[in-house]
Amino acid sequence: MVTFEQFFNSEVKARLIKFFIYNGDLSFEPKEIAERLNLKLNVVKKYSQALVEEGFLKSKTIKSKKSYMRDPKCLYQKELRDLVLEFSAASHKKLLRDVKKIGVVKLAILGGVFLNVEKFRVDIFIVADKIKESQFKKFLKNLEAEVGKEISYAIISTVEFKYRMDMFDRFTRDVLEFPHEKIINKLKI
Repeated sequence: MVTFEQFFNSEVKARLIKFFIYNGDLSFEPKEIAERLNLKLNVVKKYSQALVEEGFLKSKTIKSKKSYMRDPKCLYQKELRDLVLEFSAASHKKLLRDVKKIGVVKLAILGGVFLNVEKFRVDIFIVADKIKESQFKKFLKNLEAEVGKEISYAIISTVEFKYRMDMFDRFTRDVLEFPHEKIINKLKI
């Protein structure tokens, strides 16, 4: 399957488009965009300016600080939004490989942004033991950079998951009952 980045033939341009589609009418300075998307500042400036020239972004300068935001007058904004939502938010193969590195993962469920479902409790729900916190932070930062928005998540231990299931915990039940995709399911749920 072709990814959004491959379709646009530019990973940077695709990341910027996704970032501004997912972040609505907010404006961002190049430094913040670079940090959030794990890109070099000069690359962000170059591609952001190109997107201004193409009519997707607009820029403003306040107190000698330039910022960018989605241009509300962009003629193809709806089509780009639809296109962004049509593609998976992240490569599932890469996501599966990376999530396995955070610990002993028993269950990993995708929802929300990964399925283009707006009213979902979390974007990713993970049941894991022996969690490597530094690996998880790295995983989350890279995932947010790839997706282009902040990821809502829940990560709990197997013991806590079983307790929540026995107690008919509403949050856990919602995650399992709403549309979702299991990428790891060692608990046979």
